Amino acid sequence: MKSNKAAIIIVNWNGKKFLKNCLNSVYKQTYKNFQVYFVDNGSIDNSSDYIKKNFSKTKIIQLNKNYGFAKPNNIGIKEAFKDKQVKYIVCLNNDTIVNKNWLKELIKTAEKDKEIGMVSSKAYFPEGRIQNAGLCLERALQINKPGGISLGYGLKDEEILELNKEIEIFAPGGVAPLYKRKMLEELYNLSKEYFDEDFFAYAEDLDLGFRGRLLGYKAILSPNSKLIHFHSQTGKVASPLKAYYTERNIILTVIKDFLILNLLKFQYYNLTLKIDYSLKRNESIERLYSKRGFLGILWIMLKVYLSVLYYLPKMLMKRWRIQKNKKVLKQEINNWFKKFSKENN
Repeated sequence: MKSNKAAIIIVNWNGKKFLKNCLNSVYKQTYKNFQVYFVDNGSIDNSSDYIKKNFSKTKIIQLNKNYGFAKPNNIGIKEAFKDKQVKYIVCLNNDTIVNKNWLKELIKTAEKDKEIGMVSSKAYFPEGRIQNAGLCLERALQINKPGGISLGYGLKDEEILELNKEIEIFAPGGVAPLYKRKMLEELYNLSKEYFDEDFFAYAEDLDLGFRGRLLGYKAILSPNSKLIHFHSQTGKVASPLKAYYTERNIILTVIKDFLILNLLKFQYYNLTLKIDYSLKRNESIERLYSKRGFLGILWIMLKVYLSVLYYLPKMLMKRWRIQKNKKVLKQEINNWFKKFSKENN
């Protein structure tokens, strides 16, 4: 029986230094039925020329500037879907090196159940500890623990045995998620987009996963689909840009995807979390404070809320479509906050 075709979308912005190892590992896959789409965000380091010269099988989509993460992935997905044989989309970060069975294991897991719409790879830091095995779900959509809502962050395989088997997770992280075409097309029919392009970058994986779940799809960890991720090489850890987009996009996700009662409670949980950050001297906040100081952090938060107000009418329209078309009951949605909470682990 012929294998189903996958499209691997790699978004790049001045990441030439990563491309040799990333693409070499991709083209050594044991699963052969795939096409790579390289979407370049107006790089000035000759990334596209390097791909043309060294990886001629790759389809290149050249953009004129840096559009972040969401829009370039959407452009790549739309191009991939012109090929009717493509059944799976995999959005792979450029700063990764994938195991030879990475794609095979992703698709093997995806094909086990029609209700599975999303599958997570298992990403490791170069030294061998887990960086991301999927996303959990918290009422503040953040958590004051190392790695935030990333499952398994900083642990070894032997320290968290449940992540060594296929388990249901809330959603895959954005490092190397697989999405079924059927789910993505259903999302597009509702909103005319896959990832939310208003997000630019950060938290768009959580938002897409939430919307997929509201349509009744499950997310599963594929523990043998492994890769190395060099982590925050573009946005940088604790950068003001990352802090701004992460906080803003989490609020936008809540506006769109939460039930009304959980939406109303969110601000309390978010405020409580920020107090917890301060009292426990959260590492990311400490780094940001050392760069920008207290007034700098206040300025970032002011920009966040001004941007939220600007986008509010548009987000409310998106919310209306999402909530109108959801296929799961309120009780099940409320249970997600218990079932997929990192606080309970």
